[in-house]
Amino acid sequence: MPTVTYESLKAEQAWMVVSDQLNQRNTLLSRGISHLERQVAELPLASRLMILRYHLRHSLRKMTGDARRLPRNSDDADAISQQWMHIHQLHFLLRQIDAELQNASEDSDAFRDWLESMESRVYKSALVTLN
Repeated sequence: MPTVTYESLKAEQAWMVVSDQLNQRNTLLSRGISHLERQVAELPLASRLMILRYHLRHSLRKMTGDARRLPRNSDDADAISQQWMHIHQLHFLLRQIDAELQNASEDSDAFRDWLESMESRVYKSALVTLN
């Protein structure tokens, strides 16, 4: 039976925050693509967001697969360290997605207006707890 420590609880909370944020970005990208596809002039941006969403999903599958292939150590400190490494990789992916969304909003007034109309919880990052 694994021992629950403060560090393992912090890592688990960070994992839940990152997972929630990734789900929100995926939903945001999906809705943004649907919104942009309704406007012919915005189709190139919709294509960019489709590629970004594909990158997000592909990266998640790869990182999750890599994490599953790691051997299960009996050392709790190593397991927590590996979990934090995975969390920080996902956090980096989130920062990349946010940067691309920012670039897209600078390129398109329609997308920026749509992003600003979205519920703030969907887009504003709650990753302060990782720092």
